[in-house]
Amino acid sequence: MTIQRVSSRARASACLIILAGALSACASAPIPEQQISLSRDAVNRAVSAEATQYAPLEMKAAQDKMFLMERAMGERDYVQARTLAEQIEADANLAERKARAVKWQRQLTDARNGIQVLKQEMLQDPATGFTPPSSAQ
Repeated sequence: MTIQRVSSRARASACLIILAGALSACASAPIPEQQISLSRDAVNRAVSAEATQYAPLEMKAAQDKMFLMERAMGERDYVQARTLAEQIEADANLAERKARAVKWQRQLTDARNGIQVLKQEMLQDPATGFTPPSSAQ
């Protein structure tokens, strides 16, 4: 009987220690305010760069994770919220850079097309004084 009492007290003590450890782990995670702010800023920059138009998949991923982060904050799961905030920031930065790259590529293409049009106009208008080099020489 004495061994059973000691054994049941040991189990109860172990359960209490595990429960206390789990609760302290939850309580020790601070609110990730700075990371959340960084993720929101990154999403705002991506929206300003028109990422919803030029990088829709990346923006959707960031926005979906933003929803999950808000839910994790409501549930006070700050570890999950921090992880999601970091992922949001990465997704939004990727979306912003991709959108800017697509816009720059379009501008470059437009500039090249404009140069080509100007060359054609110069070759067709004798009043410009431009004489193309003759290939016969």
